[in-house]
Amino acid sequence: MPLTCGKCRSANVEVQIPYARMSLCSKCFVDFYLARVKKTVEEFKMFPENARVGVAVSGGKDSAALLHALRRVYPDLKLVALHINLGIPGYSDHCQVKVEKLVDILNVELNVFNLQEELGIKIGDFKKTSFKNKLCSVCGTIKRRIFEEMAVKAKVQVLATGHNLEDVAGVMFNNFLYGRWDQLARLKPVLPPLAEGMASKVKPLIRSPENENLLYCLYEDIPFREIDCPFSKRTGVRKRTEILEAIAKHNPYFKHQLLNRFLEIIPLLENVSPKPPLGRCKVCGFPSSSEICAFCKRTSLIKRLDKA
Repeated sequence: MPLTCGKCRSANVEVQIPYARMSLCSKCFVDFYLARVKKTVEEFKMFPENARVGVAVSGGKDSAALLHALRRVYPDLKLVALHINLGIPGYSDHCQVKVEKLVDILNVELNVFNLQEELGIKIGDFKKTSFKNKLCSVCGTIKRRIFEEMAVKAKVQVLATGHNLEDVAGVMFNNFLYGRWDQLARLKPVLPPLAEGMASKVKPLIRSPENENLLYCLYEDIPFREIDCPFSKRTGVRKRTEILEAIAKHNPYFKHQLLNRFLEIIPLLENVSPKPPLGRCKVCGFPSSSEICAFCKRTSLIKRLDKA
């Protein structure tokens, strides 16, 4: 005989949430998911309801779930979707189509940055550089910088990203093993603006497991990409995440415990590894801790190839 939802006591159970000891029907799961997003935003004071909030939307399930959930939880919030077309054949255009469908459903403004049209480069170009085996790393650097610039142009005060529980736990574990205390501190749920006039960065899905973001998308019929990036690989962070998953099989609450302990020690981390003062990149003028920012160092590699 089918189990009955532990919340509404009327519909059949469709979702088991071991760490919360809950068995829910699809409707109650969606309510549970949205309530957690709202609680996370309010707990960390991510933004006031009258703010203009940009959402970095890649086309994947996490950022799609984030944009949809924010529209549901805060129907009057001024939302702007920000998307980067990375110029990856067979992948980037697919992602953009999914994003365009989503914003059309939600009636949300969309700003698109086409990497090839705007800068004359594609992520695949880095295969000809020293970053040929680190495309995910260079892609992350490029995207972070462009989203920062897009947020300024869109005049948003807050930039929300779809980092989920596993993203944060995996990077946390990896940085801890290698003693990267400054990078650990950057995993905070809220990061202040790099400079005046720029947006703060927030992670409303920091308590949301990856599989629950997927379930939310499926139950709410949210469009998201159906193919994997051809350049993605099993990175060190992904390997660490697999270790955490193995532990979580024996302790379902483990990843949440890890996150909670991390949130408690953030002030200590900032004291141990204070942020270096930011100057300005001498090439582009963007806030940077070095003479030339990471973005300019990487894009200059492609410009040199073009001249060769």
